[in-house]
Amino acid sequence: MTTSLKLIWPEASAQQASSPLVSILFRIFTAMHCGAVLLGKDKRILSLSETAQKHLGEALSTTKGRLCATDRGCDALFQTMLDQSLKYGERERGWRREAIGLKRADKRPVIARVIPVEGDACNLLDGAALVVLLVDPEDCPDLSHSLLQQVFGLTKSEARLASGLLCDQSLEEIAEAHGVSVGTVRSQTKAVFAKTHTSTG
Repeated sequence: MTTSLKLIWPEASAQQASSPLVSILFRIFTAMHCGAVLLGKDKRILSLSETAQKHLGEALSTTKGRLCATDRGCDALFQTMLDQSLKYGERERGWRREAIGLKRADKRPVIARVIPVEGDACNLLDGAALVVLLVDPEDCPDLSHSLLQQVFGLTKSEARLASGLLCDQSLEEIAEAHGVSVGTVRSQTKAVFAKTHTSTG
């Protein structure tokens, strides 16, 4: 899902509406817990996913419509990465950098990966020359309980427990949240580990 650029960047053209393909890609990236930003050849933002928007003002900012890292030290390297990706595309991947951790206050850095867009793909992606993928290590994967049940054969309570464990909740926190004893949660944890083939060693 995309948001009107006019609301975020007044200088952006109102004619830069996203194509259906961009909307589909953004939905895929969101399902994979990634933010995505499409940049033109001048490094101006063409569109960004809803997941990417939350990083504006935190790890990312804009200057005259161009994407920047909020931290100055990070931004120098980030701009070099963007420039090299624009210049070399998929060539010279052996030596040039493709990813960076974008610093932010009181949280782990947001991981940004730069992917060049070449050939006919540029036209299909609204003229984008680069895609910047963003992964937030602070994000808790929002996996549906029914999905966990289908994939691993978990019960409803086991699926809730698995979601809590994925989000770094303690057994005590999970027990309190669901009104059960810690002993019950420990027992369910063994079942979850067995069904998901998870080793604790």
